[in-house]
Order: sequence, then C-alpha cells, then structure tokens
Amino acid sequence: MRLDDRLLDFFNRPLMCIIAVADETRRPSAGRGVGFHLLEDGETIDVIFSAWQWPRLEPCVRQTGRIAVTFVSPSDYVSFQLKGTATMRDTETPDLDRADRFMTAATDELESLGVPRRLIAPWLTARDARVARLAISEIYIQTPGPLAGMLAGEQSAAKS
Repeated sequence: MRLDDRLLDFFNRPLMCIIAVADETRRPSAGRGVGFHLLEDGETIDVIFSAWQWPRLEPCVRQTGRIAVTFVSPSDYVSFQLKGTATMRDTETPDLDRADRFMTAATDELESLGVPRRLIAPWLTARDARVARLAISEIYIQTPGPLAGMLAGEQSAAKS
C-alpha cells in the first residue's frame, strides 16, 4: 500500500514510534522505535529500534515476518499504524544518523510539551540499533476519535 501525500507530510513531523510484534506462538511484544526511513517506492519503510532495550523484537520479526508500527505526533495525537511483512536488514551509518535526528526531534517536541528531558532520555536509545524493513500492506488511522481504527482512505466513505 502506497503512502499518500497526507501521510508523507505527517512523516515530516516530530513523531514517537511504537513497534508491535508477536512470536510464532502469538505471544505479543512491543518496543519503541527510534527512527525510520521512507523508501522511494512509497510502500516500504525502514524502522530503527534498540535491540538492547527491546530484545524480543528482532527474533519475532525473524520468526514471523510480521510487524505493526504506530507513529504518533505528540503535539496533537494524530496517529497512524502501518502493518505488513518485514525482514531484518543490516544497520548502516545513515540509520544511526536517522535515529539521532528522530530522537532529537522527539525529545525537543516532548520537552516543548512540558515533559522533562531527564524523563525522556531512558525512552529513546539507539544502542545496538537494528532495522526492520516493512513492506506496507495496511494503514490504519489511530488518531483518537470517530475515525480511529479505520483503514486510511476509507474515511471519505465514512463521512458520506
């Protein structure tokens, strides 16, 4: 599923990221993402996370090839969840740069909303960074309100 212009604009904002996976027995696990990169095809996103902080994420992706990633704008709670198949790929220097920019933007945004920096720091680390490549097959609106849970693109039909 291809990201539309509205979603591409959304990804230019300071964001927070939650990754959800399950192992082959369907035991769920979640962790915090610390960066991303939208590939040029508009249908694939690389999501960066700390294997040190969230050790179950990588094995689950490797076992099942499935992942759900929710991105949230802290300033207004606009949120989207991307789901699809995933593979792990090698972490490269640009990924660490992306993680650093993501963590700085998220920290600055949260601090502007009144969250002390000392409370944010433990949430965001790129220690032992890993990258999951997600081929997007579904996009859901997760912004609180009447459209929450709807597939993105279906909101026009819901308003009629």
